[in-house]
Parts: sequence; C-alpha cells; structure tokens
Amino acid sequence: MLLVYKKSQLRLAVENKNARITALLEHDDVSVLPLRAAARAHDDSVAAVEAALKAAGCVVHRVYRARLRPEDTRNRLVVTVGGDGTVLDTSHRILDDSVVLGVNSDPDRSIGFFCAATAASFPEVLEQVLGGTLTPMPLQRLTGVIDDKAFSFPALNEILIGHKSPASTSRYLVDHGGTVADHKSSGVYVSTAAGSTAAMRSAGGVLQELDDQRLQWRTRELLTLAPAAGDTTTDRTSNEHFFIGVDDEVTITSRMREGRVWIDGPHVALDLPMGARLTLSGRCPPLHLVVTAAMQARRHAARLR
Repeated sequence: MLLVYKKSQLRLAVENKNARITALLEHDDVSVLPLRAAARAHDDSVAAVEAALKAAGCVVHRVYRARLRPEDTRNRLVVTVGGDGTVLDTSHRILDDSVVLGVNSDPDRSIGFFCAATAASFPEVLEQVLGGTLTPMPLQRLTGVIDDKAFSFPALNEILIGHKSPASTSRYLVDHGGTVADHKSSGVYVSTAAGSTAAMRSAGGVLQELDDQRLQWRTRELLTLAPAAGDTTTDRTSNEHFFIGVDDEVTITSRMREGRVWIDGPHVALDLPMGARLTLSGRCPPLHLVVTAAMQARRHAARLR
C-alpha cells in the first residue's frame, strides 16, 4: 500500500526558511492565520489514514509527493492525503492500471473533487475498496505532442495554451475537423471531463459527466473583429468552443515567439515557440480513481451553481 502525502504550506515555509512568512506568522498577520489550522488538520489526517491502513492489515509505504516516481506506484493501491493537487501530482506518475484513492486532509478549506474520503470516512471507504464493493472508475486523460516530442505524462484536469505573459495576446492557428481558424485570444483551455469543474467551468465551459471520454476546448476572450477588407480567407470566429471525440484530435500551430503549454496547473510548462505544432488527443491510459456517490453529488451540485 502506498501513502502519498503533501506538506502543508506552514511546514514548507519552515523547511525553506521563508523569512517573510515566518515574520507574518510571528505577528499573527491576517494573511497567514489559516496556515496553522490547516497544518494541524493535515497532519492529523495523515496520521489517521496511516493508522487506518495498518489496522486493516496493510503494509504502508509513505512517500512525499514531490519524491514520487512511476516505479513506486506500479500495481498498487495508492492512497493520497492532501487535496486535488496531491491527486493531480500523483496521477502524473501513474501510467498503468494502479488505483488511486484520494483523501481530503482539510475538508473545511478544500473542496476535493477528486477525493473519495476524509480522514473520518476513510476506514469505511477503504473497507469497501478492499472488499471489492467500491470499484474504481477509469477517467479519460489528455496527452499531446509538440512537433515530434510527446508529453512526458498525461493531464488529468486540463492544459492551458497561451503566451508566457498573461498580459500578452495569444496567437495561433487551430485545426479541428478540417476547419482552420486564425485566433487572437487570451489563450485556450482544453480539459478532460474530470477537469471540467475547474478552470474550464469558470471560463464558461460545460460540466461533463465523469465517464464522458470527450475532451473539451474553450477559447478565452476570443478577438472577433472582422477581417481586413478583401480578406476572404481568414476565419477568426470558428473553433471557439467544441468537443474532441475519443478517436479525434486537434492541432494548434503557434504564432507566438514565447508560447507556453501548462499541464494541470502552473508547475509544468512546455515551450510552444513560433511555428511549433501541438497535437492533442485522448489517446493515453486512463486514471483508475475511486469515485463515491458523494463525489458525484458534489459535481452535480456544481452544475447547479
């Protein structure tokens, strides 16, 4: 059994000797007041989850998420303790059919869309998983190739394509289904169904059911000015929002000197320079995630907001 945990912001600040955060903590500044409570909740959750695993007769191997390697996860039940970010980080190291069970270590401050349990409910959920009454759901992921170099891991949530500076215009050609559009925008989100509750939903996208295998494309703030007089070849308004089928793909040609592709958040960024071609598809292994009725209910509640 593999237990993957995050470190709280407070612990990271102490370990990294962050002078500014330390000073703010010493003065009980309002900006850092939640850090102590969050650290206590997280540490208590890690201890409770480990105790429950041992009580169930599991041999527990603990790994800090930043040190997790693909070979650590193979053919194992992987229990993550943290939030959605910990599930995402862990998913990047899983390329086989290993099962992930997410535990939200601080439900008072974290939504945990990918988390099947809290520390309190974990023993019951674990019993159902080990007993086979709660089976994992295969979640569609997203992969890509920039020119001839493939992503090193698939995305579980979404990717963001755009200029390296959020204040600059993103310029690119998008080819989908034989229709090529010349876009100027604030960038593009491409998400999985699992990621459609996150940035995609906030950008005006559609919330998909978890078992939907389609990918979703959403252009951010598309410039829709009419083409110059006499220009009958430039299409600037199509390919703004669409779905990419299981056997389909979409190709983006960069018209930016400093384009970027961010995978599942801000920490992993790939260069997309002028003329580079990025091809996206869902042709990659799914992630087998433990999904409960409560998780599905949270998603349906998000649909109504």
